[in-house]
Amino acid sequence: MNSIDDKKDSLIMNKIRRVSFQVAWVAAIGVFIASLSVCAMSRTQAHAGIGAAAGWALGYVLTGGPLGTVAGGLIGAGVR
Repeated sequence: MNSIDDKKDSLIMNKIRRVSFQVAWVAAIGVFIASLSVCAMSRTQAHAGIGAAAGWALGYVLTGGPLGTVAGGLIGAGVR
């Protein structure tokens, strides 16, 4: 019985590792694309983008849900 549990645990860990790698890969591509698009932005647009990203992160941390995340991003983009 123990070997079956070990195999299940191993399969779960492999799945988690694979998904984590995919998330990291998508995040890296997103950062790369965002860094290229910043070159074409004005200073105000860049600051609004930074504020929105910070607001999204803070909204997610505080509420843990999509509503707080979106609200934080909108507020962060509009704060001057």
